[in-house]
This record gives sequence, C-alpha cells and structure tokens, in this order.
Amino acid sequence: MRNRTRALRRTLRRPFEWFGVRLAQAVIPRLPAATVSLLVRAGVALAPLCDRRGQRIARANLRLMFGRRLTPARERAIVHRCYHNMIRTVLNLFWLLRDTRARVLSHVEFAPGVLERLRRHQPTVMLGAHLGNWEFIAQASVLSGLPVLCVAKQIGSPAMTALLTNQRMLLGLEVIPVEGAARPLIRALRDGKHVGVLIDQHTSAAEGGVWCDFFGLPVAVSQTPATLARKLGVPVLFVWARPLKGGRTRIEGSDLFLPDPSLPDAARTQQLTHAIERVIRRHPSLWCLNYRRWRYIRPDDDPARYPFYARRAREPRAAAPA
Repeated sequence: MRNRTRALRRTLRRPFEWFGVRLAQAVIPRLPAATVSLLVRAGVALAPLCDRRGQRIARANLRLMFGRRLTPARERAIVHRCYHNMIRTVLNLFWLLRDTRARVLSHVEFAPGVLERLRRHQPTVMLGAHLGNWEFIAQASVLSGLPVLCVAKQIGSPAMTALLTNQRMLLGLEVIPVEGAARPLIRALRDGKHVGVLIDQHTSAAEGGVWCDFFGLPVAVSQTPATLARKLGVPVLFVWARPLKGGRTRIEGSDLFLPDPSLPDAARTQQLTHAIERVIRRHPSLWCLNYRRWRYIRPDDDPARYPFYARRAREPRAAAPA
C-alpha cells in the first residue's frame, strides 16, 4: 500500500516537475550571475517551509557526525549554508546552458597542482562526493583538455535523466549510467581517459558495495574506484569543489592513492571513505546533509545507533568495515 501511494505521488508530481524544469531552462540561462545569486538566496529562505523533512534529516546527520558539540545556532548556520550550496549547484546546471564555455572558465579555477597531478598520472580515477558544486569538476576538467567519462545515477524519470545528461555533455563530457558501467569504465581508462565516480551514496552488496566506517557508523560504499585502480594499475585522486566568494568555485585535490595490488578492495574503499570524511569534517556545510546516508542499518547492528530515518537493510550482508 505504501509503495502504491508513493508511486501515485510521483505520477501526480511529474507534470509540475517538468514544468519547473522547462521554465528553468527558458529563464535561468538568460539571467546574469547576480540575479541567479538572488534566486539562490530566495530558495534558501523558503527551504525551512518547503523541505521540513530534509531539514530534520540534515540536523540528525549533523548530530551523528559531531555529537552535541554544535550549538543550535551553529547547527542552523551549517544547514543554511548547505542548502545555499545545493540550490546554487542545481541552478548553475541550468545557468550553464548559455555561454557554457565562457561561464565555466570565468567561474571555476583549479587549486595549484591539481591539473598537474591529473596530467602526470593520466589516466586517473577521479574520486568524488557531493561536496560543493560537484557539477563543475568534470566540466572544468574537460575545458582544460582532459578527457573525462563520468558515471551518473538516474534522477527522477528516465526522460528527466536523459535531459540532465544532455545538459552535462554540452562541453564534451562523456556520461554513462551507473547500470552496466564497469566495462565502459575499464575501456575508458585503457584509452587514457580519466573516469569520475561519486561514492557517497548507498551501494548495496548486490551492486558491489562494502560496509565501511563513516563517522563511526557503517555505510555501504561502492568498491568501483578501488577495483578499477587495482585491476588497471591506475591511481585514485580525490577531487572536490570549494565555493568561493562571488559565486566562483575552486577545484581541490586532497588525497592521491597510488596503485597497490596487494591491498584488498575493501581496505582501499575504507581509505577512500575516510578521505571524504576528513573533508566533510572540515567543511560540513558543503556536503548534502539532507541525504539519508545512514538510512540502512547493517545486519545485526543496534538500530539505536542510527538516525531516525534508518531502517533495516534487506540485502545480503556485505563485508565488515576494513
């Protein structure tokens, strides 16, 4: 009954979603950057009214990550900045539909040494997370002359996913769906291309995930970057986007993991997860805090350790944290 209710809600909501997307495509690309910033602030102001559950999830995640060390005012400020970052990322995706090359070049820069690392170690697995304006990373890399293939999950309906994928491919970025991505990723690396993979979303054991420690609680993480690095002997570079003043973004490269064929994929995946955790600890407002990252309780684990939205995982038990 619950699944049918959700399906009905999605069906009823879909025409409104399409209207919003078409309106955004028609209006936002024509706006100056300053006006887009005003829209971002308006969206952030409405977030407590329009996304109460998301705000509640964000606060629960912050308490899991930092305990009671955050004051209520600090917690509100982090959630506020988190929504500012997410809304800006979404609106920028539409804003880039016009004068794409010029706008990316004028609003994105690389931290010193990042491009040199990518060129020196090409091909590389570009490890990513939903930090800052993650959409800019691959676009700016392509504009800098680097061939990049990215993996993307379905967003909404297949038609909506296709529309957003076409927007992402404007500058020559290659995008493939997560389903059946293994062979294209291997082929791309063998052809000398970088591949971009985000691993801060749930990946079940059936999909190749492994349980890793993340802020003291297990989460199921994709082993794809670790497996590709081991099998093909390529490094993994963790890249993320740091928002700057004036709507600009700087792409950072935090950790470089050189190939180590003796290291199991589960252990490498735990290292990669810790690398992401270290950046989120320093910049929690840059991460999508309203995502239910701890929504699945590992088999035989204590549900009391998990946030209110968590539920028991209905899947084969993956490997324990490395």
